[in-house]
Amino acid sequence: MLNATLTARQLRRPVFVTRSWVRTQSAQIIATMEGSRSTWQDWHVRAEALRIVRAANLPRRRVDDVVARLTHAALTRHSVALQAPADGIAEPAALRRSDGDSVYTVARSTWHTSRRIVAAEHRLVDAAGRRGGQQVPTPAVEVALIEAVANRTPLNPGQVALVRDMATSGARLQLAIAPAGSGKTTAMRALATAWRNGGGSVVGLAPSAAAAAQLGAQIDTHADTMALLTHALNHRRPLPAWAERIGPTSLVIIDEAGMADTLSLDQVVEFVLDRGGSVRLIGDDQQLAAIGAGGVLRDIQATHGAVQLNELVRFADPAEGAASLALRAGDPQALGFYLDNHRVHVGDLGTCADQVFDSWLTARHAGGDALMVAPTRSLVAELNARAQTHLHDGNHPTRTVALADGSDAALGDVIITRLNDRRLRTSGTDWVRNGDRWTITGIATNGDLRAIHQTNRQTVILPAGYVTESVELGYACTIHGSQGVTADVLHGIATGAETRQQLYTMLTRGRYANHVHLEVVGDGDAHSLIRPEAIIPPTATDLLERILARDEDNTSATTTARSLADPAHRLADAVARYSDALGYAAEQTAGADLVQRLGQAADELVAGLTDAPAWPTLRAHLLLIAASGADPVRALAEAVQARELGSAADPAAVLD
Repeated sequence: MLNATLTARQLRRPVFVTRSWVRTQSAQIIATMEGSRSTWQDWHVRAEALRIVRAANLPRRRVDDVVARLTHAALTRHSVALQAPADGIAEPAALRRSDGDSVYTVARSTWHTSRRIVAAEHRLVDAAGRRGGQQVPTPAVEVALIEAVANRTPLNPGQVALVRDMATSGARLQLAIAPAGSGKTTAMRALATAWRNGGGSVVGLAPSAAAAAQLGAQIDTHADTMALLTHALNHRRPLPAWAERIGPTSLVIIDEAGMADTLSLDQVVEFVLDRGGSVRLIGDDQQLAAIGAGGVLRDIQATHGAVQLNELVRFADPAEGAASLALRAGDPQALGFYLDNHRVHVGDLGTCADQVFDSWLTARHAGGDALMVAPTRSLVAELNARAQTHLHDGNHPTRTVALADGSDAALGDVIITRLNDRRLRTSGTDWVRNGDRWTITGIATNGDLRAIHQTNRQTVILPAGYVTESVELGYACTIHGSQGVTADVLHGIATGAETRQQLYTMLTRGRYANHVHLEVVGDGDAHSLIRPEAIIPPTATDLLERILARDEDNTSATTTARSLADPAHRLADAVARYSDALGYAAEQTAGADLVQRLGQAADELVAGLTDAPAWPTLRAHLLLIAASGADPVRALAEAVQARELGSAADPAAVLD
């Protein structure tokens, strides 16, 4: 079968490439870009063009030409180039490549975006500056705060300030930045109560169904996904009843706003504001970001500011809360807390998995709620299988059901659903969502499962077809799957390839302790023995510092353009270009004979000087001396006599 697949002849006829086809496909390429990022370069577009050409079944000899046409059309017709303002300085022909571009630019490195994304970002930022929205009377706000105290959920000063500001500001769109563990749940509940006390209505939205379910339970109102609303708007479907009721006194709270893509967020905000309502965005721009184009929260914060929650309430140890904030900011000093408190463990990947499982088991036996987190789905499946085997104590259940991850589940197993399905109702307002965790309470002969939700204790019957396609064991989860989950203790595996946002998300799930198990030892593969890290293995601190330096949060097109136009960045680039151009001009002025004589004299004065790492820089400075009319060889000789070079690792750097 495999051989037949690999050798099968292509029966599809090649696509006939016309101008119309190129226009259509290039527009589709940019639509794909918009669905995954705010900005892109030539390489991103070229990769997507290759996918389209491969599907078009074109002859191999035409692939490069058609890819080039698609890339050119996508970048010139459907994209907007983001470039620094021109400085009026043009390099001479000697400092230009064959294509006419400056040698000081990286080929095909220009960032692009689309007009849709730029317009959406501008609308969102402008909306955050609009006023005239519903303002809750101060007495109604104070009653809500008193009610929170009466319900034994008093707010800290930061939460109180957030509720008062967001309820009484009259802003049409307002942003709150809430780091992990800062108590946004309590604050949002009080805000919703205050808004209803003032005569308004409240609706909750979130990018995912799981986040929407949590938000709805927190603020005691209906909450749904943003996708449900945008789908209805895009396809001209009837609006949900809650969307029809949005009016001038309505408040729409969008939780996990950092995970919402810009185009969807813009569409939702525009819909609410057109109906006179108000929107409050709650999120953290340093947790896991949107899959699509994102980064607009930073633009709103930079332009109009944001309400901040900086007093953490999740962590039992205030020191861990402070460390998590430093981790969020990428401050390496945060690592001191985790290293000093034995929260960092090392080993090869197998050892790390053993440590995580043993720690999970210990916490479970002690009655704690522990969470296992791994970087890959295969490792998650391995941890799930080990947990299941232990809990069944080696016994083989009489009745099991096959799951989507290849495992078999039995009575008492913890499972996680991976697909939203509104047809599988758990109550009049709830349904099965992606990310929900359940405990199996019954298995029917036809493969259906009866399960109880681990949080709200609602029950559901999962059909056999859904079980085999969209249900997995739920003892462990990936880093992305852990966002929004809180446990007593967390044990997570990191390979060193994670981003700062992933590490921050992982190490803020546990109330009492968060542990990271780092893979610092290779797998013993002979092919990896020549890698630098196999010869000189990095320490745990080295790996963690590299992770903190790896900031891969989404950057909006507006932020990219602002960064390119930043005078500080432009000045640094201009100085580097100027210095290099001076050296080049000095070398051309000096001539080949002087350059050769200078190299020979340098090696005579100091053996091997021209092989030193800093020699190119030193030589450029000596040639500048020659351009001023002085003797560079004499200047070098005087410098050699004035310096001690015997202990220098780089004598050229000492002489420069």
